[in-house]
Amino acid sequence: MGAKMKNAPVYFTVAQVQFNAVLNLESYLPAIQDRMRAERFPDYKREVLQRIALPISGGDAEQVAAPPILSQSRFTFGDIDGTSGFVLDNNSLSFQTTDYETFETFSKKLLDGLSILHDALHLDFTERVGLRYLDAVLPKAEKESLSDYLAPEVLGLSQKLGGQLLHSVSETVSFFNGGQLVSRVIIQNGRVGLPPELAAGAPKVNSRFTQPEGPHAILDTDAYCEQREGFDLSKLETRLSVLHDEILKSFNVTVTPHATKTWN
Repeated sequence: MGAKMKNAPVYFTVAQVQFNAVLNLESYLPAIQDRMRAERFPDYKREVLQRIALPISGGDAEQVAAPPILSQSRFTFGDIDGTSGFVLDNNSLSFQTTDYETFETFSKKLLDGLSILHDALHLDFTERVGLRYLDAVLPKAEKESLSDYLAPEVLGLSQKLGGQLLHSVSETVSFFNGGQLVSRVIIQNGRVGLPPELAAGAPKVNSRFTQPEGPHAILDTDAYCEQREGFDLSKLETRLSVLHDEILKSFNVTVTPHATKTWN
């Protein structure tokens, strides 16, 4: 994460910026799609999502009408290989990839996408910036175990109890200057996958992560900042760098020197 590792464990990365809602977004799509295609994201799709609008106030349950189901469109712009792409709705843009190179390359793609949007929409403000990494820890040799790769603090009782392990989860939530960090480690048997909230519309994951089956760990690290401020690409670049630095700190204290040596 930072400098590229030869055998980097990162298998999915996503960053999102939320901005002021643009209710007539679809009228700008031809111009946006043309620019995205020029940036080598020609795979355009329109999806309609269904969500339930729950009532805010309480009341007599027998008198409350069934909550309405609302439809919302979102638009994806993917690359030819199906490993990277943008997800756009009326108040956010995400960039996600399963072919991660370096943070500098990744963040530049997101900022380029935001620049395209701003040229078309003249965005007024942003109010949330988030960055999330998923890393797969897969022991390389039969004699190795997850304890060779992970700090004792995140192993829980996964290495000490008998029987067949279903899962073990460690989660630490912390505040830092201007944001929040959520560091999760999920240990389980089987194959590496994506959390349900990320699976829909995600790029295809490299087979070197999904084919092995057995004990593995997923490092799920999510950093975000919620603050409304005028749209400014240079400020967004700085915020993304701060979020990345916090994620990198979490990564470095979660894995062992042996893990770092193996991935480098």
